[in-house]
Amino acid sequence: MKLYFTCPIKKETFASNDYSLHPGHSIVLDDQGGKELQGTVSLNAACPLCGQKHQYAVKDVLCPLSRESRGENVR
Repeated sequence: MKLYFTCPIKKETFASNDYSLHPGHSIVLDDQGGKELQGTVSLNAACPLCGQKHQYAVKDVLCPLSRESRGENVR
């Protein structure tokens, strides 16, 4: 599944399905009783916008469904 990331250098969003979830991630309950994944996601390849490798907190990664619910176009 493609996820959407924001390059911290170029400040632009891009999609990739070449990423990994780091060991040690966990699922916690949020304030409304829902489940939330916490952890770190890394790109396996260099960022297509700046050429560097980035790591992201799970909360900073967008999935296609969250983009649709915000009314953004999904590519």
